[in-house]
This record gives sequence, C-alpha cells and structure tokens, in this order.
Amino acid sequence: MGKASVNTDSSAIIDASSAILLQKVGLIDSCCRLVRLLMTSSVFAEVTVPRRPGAAEFRLLAQKRRGIAVVDGPDPTRLYGLDNDIKNLHRGERDTLGMFLCGGFRFVIIDDGKAVRACRRHGIPHVNALLLPKLLYFSNRLSTEQTRCFFLRLCRLGRYTKQVVDWAETCVPSDLSAFL
Repeated sequence: MGKASVNTDSSAIIDASSAILLQKVGLIDSCCRLVRLLMTSSVFAEVTVPRRPGAAEFRLLAQKRRGIAVVDGPDPTRLYGLDNDIKNLHRGERDTLGMFLCGGFRFVIIDDGKAVRACRRHGIPHVNALLLPKLLYFSNRLSTEQTRCFFLRLCRLGRYTKQVVDWAETCVPSDLSAFL
C-alpha cells in the first residue's frame, strides 16, 4: 500500500473511532463512495491491528480506488503552533486535526469528545459518525428505512449524549449542507 497523493479539497479526514463505528455497522464503504475519505498513517495503524475486527476490511479499502486514502501525518514542525487542546489529544485525533489544519480538507469525521470540543474552538467543520447515515440519506444513497436502521445501530455502539442523538435525529439537509 502506497501513501496517497490526492487532491484533498473535496475530501474528509477521519479518526479511528469514527472509522471503526462506521465499519462495525457496515457503512464505511458507502462513506468512501460519498466523499473522498482519508486517514493519517497513525490512524490507519490503529484500525489495522492484526487479528482485530475490521482490520482486513480497512486494509482492502486502502487498496481500492474509491476506498480510504492513507496520508502521512502532519509535519511535526507545523504542530508547534497548535493550541494545547489539540497537542494534548491522543495521537490519532491530534494527527487528524493537525492534517486538517495543514489545509485542503472540507471537513473532519471525528467522535472523540475532546477532539470535537477542539474542533468547535478552532472552527473546524466536523461531523460525528452518527450523522453519516443522514448525509447518505440526504444524498439519496440510503432509504428512510436504511437510514433509521444504521442510525439506531450507531446509537447503540457509540457514546452519544441524548442531546447529540436528538439533534442528529431531527436535523434537516440545510443543517448539514456544508458536508453534502
């Protein structure tokens, strides 16, 4: 598997927890067809630990043209200027947000609570995995029934607050227009 050299202006960069959630419910491949999906090499290493569920699927997706593109993490010298709220994240989340801040990505898919708070503070456009069924539905790629099924499965697997679930359940296309 080679490192990706891609035009990232229409891409999303994803962290490990979001990728794993989407893989567990069977949506990761659909997400790759919705948007050019990238992950840093540190996140890729996290999701492809041998003998872990989903590892083989992520390795295969990294080989597909409409799969996951793996990119090196951000240049460490560019991380020096980051605020502590990003520097103190776990490596995968830090690399994901650091790569976004290096430029070129439309948005981040991230489920880690501390990383989401950092996104808000820094104006980083982001969604969590729970919103991907809605994005697929609003893009006419899932039926109403499929959307509800995937949404409920993600609710059971993820650690979402009632407020997050309620908002995600009732959001409309205009709420997510920046991500469509």
